[in-house]
Amino acid sequence: MNIEILESKLNRHKISFSKQNGEIIIGKAKNDLIDYFGLGILPIVFGIGIIVFLFLGIGGFQIEMAHISAAGLFLIGIGSFNLWKRKRKRLANSFQKVFKDNKIIIKTTSEDYQLDKTTIKDVRISNKPIEKENHEGNLFVIDNENRIHHILGFHDESEKYVEDDLKWFADYILTQTGLKK
Repeated sequence: MNIEILESKLNRHKISFSKQNGEIIIGKAKNDLIDYFGLGILPIVFGIGIIVFLFLGIGGFQIEMAHISAAGLFLIGIGSFNLWKRKRKRLANSFQKVFKDNKIIIKTTSEDYQLDKTTIKDVRISNKPIEKENHEGNLFVIDNENRIHHILGFHDESEKYVEDDLKWFADYILTQTGLKK
């Protein structure tokens, strides 16, 4: 399969990887500080600041202040949701996966799993909405002992992009391990 396409899809979903001796090593999600601060921390700080300013700075509570405090709560909600989404993505890609020589090696803290055409039973994908404009895609490999190995997890705004990328990653795994010629 085309390694350049794999690299571009991993880059688009901000999943870190490296190439060493013909191996692709997929690791944790990239630390994107702009997203972390701009979409997570800043909205929370601004929302809390608005609410604190309203309740400490003004004596009476009027209808206009209710709208402004609702905007503050909205900012806190948006920031919290973005941090939660980021945490789920990091957990989904927490273990290192090595693609090499017609097999996938998943390195966990307790042991390493080697998945190849003799040990892979099935490849499954999951695409579910987590809000109106956001979809979560996950790719799983089930081995002969019915253990489920989470290979990739990512988010995107378009359900079609998530579905297409999941199918492409599943096809890549099937071809790379020799299950599909």
